[in-house]
Order: sequence, then structure tokens, then C-alpha cells
Amino acid sequence: MKRREKKKSPNETKRTYLRVGDRVYHKKFKSWGGGVVLETWSSNLPGGLCYVRILFQDGKQRVFDNSFDSACCCYYTGITLLNRIEL
Repeated sequence: MKRREKKKSPNETKRTYLRVGDRVYHKKFKSWGGGVVLETWSSNLPGGLCYVRILFQDGKQRVFDNSFDSACCCYYTGITLLNRIEL
């Protein structure tokens, strides 16, 4: 018997990892230092991407995939949440 996969409706929200204000670090690049999430944005199109912009202590801003549904999500590539600050 085949298992039916649930189709996502266009109005369903994306499952994201990080939010603005979160403090993070990268497991593989400790030399970057800690970081803070400056911005998040998501596509409204079905299957669209979600991104997050993080400012690290080395002074550089870096952009990562922020969707848990993606194999390239920053969670799976080494970004670790230190603490969440509610704004």
C-alpha cells in the first residue's frame, strides 16, 4: 500500500530555524566568532527559499539558507543557536 504524502498548501508557513536577534556561532569556523541574526526573509512562492543574514564578530555578514525543509539549512551546515532573544 502506498503512503500518501501530504501536499503543502501555498498558505502554509515555512519551517525556519533562526529569527532576528538570535545569537549563534558556526561549529566549523570558530574564527568567525559569535554572530547575531540581522535579517530573515522568505519567498512567498511555493518551494521558494528562506535566508538569514548573520553579522559575525570578525565584522563580516554572511547569508545562509534558513529552511528546515532544505538539506542546505544552516542548522545542518554548522550554525548553532546559543540563545534566542525575543524582540
